Amino acid sequence: MEIFNIVELALSGLRKRLDENNIMLVQGQQGYCEPAHFTFAGGAESGEMNEFFRSLNLIAPWDYKEFLLRHNGARLFDHPQYGGGIELFSLDEIRRYYVSYDYISMIPNGWYPIGSDNGDMLFIDSNQCHDRASNYLYWTEMLFVDSAIEIEMNFERWLERLLICNGAHFWDWKRETSESYYRYVKGCVDNYNTYEGKNITLEIEKKARD
Repeated sequence: MEIFNIVELALSGLRKRLDENNIMLVQGQQGYCEPAHFTFAGGAESGEMNEFFRSLNLIAPWDYKEFLLRHNGARLFDHPQYGGGIELFSLDEIRRYYVSYDYISMIPNGWYPIGSDNGDMLFIDSNQCHDRASNYLYWTEMLFVDSAIEIEMNFERWLERLLICNGAHFWDWKRETSESYYRYVKGCVDNYNTYEGKNITLEIEKKARD
């Protein structure tokens, strides 16, 4: 019996949107659009992958393994000229961060890094990998694990929503208030006026009936 594989379905949907150079145009906040490039490594070998996690005494959930079997590392929403985007680590990179960079001494027991975006990190908590529906992902700004965001998702749900949201950090949205959103927008408006010679006002106090 075939298992319904959301990882493969999400990746398949993404491939349909990419051009021959693995690039697509994505929309961000305030109508900003830019090209995004995607790079996928070849898949990990099953035995090697299982031995890797066994040797580090870590648990890899089923859906994350399904990704590694297809792509042992990837870069998502990477600008073709300026870089950036989200990097999903290969097994070698996980070992480098976890062992060589000594993350094991700086993060909670059972956690391990699987990706990053400009220094911010995506972690799996092995202690919460009980079944397919478990929520085990955490996001930290750099290595500030004391203020880690509990994403309340597994890997396949996170990956699917990341692709649907065009690479936006959707897990931050639940913490966003109207006040914090418009404070961010005001900064964008100030930048437009300063660097692009615009003369734009935000008018936060504008009434709905006006």
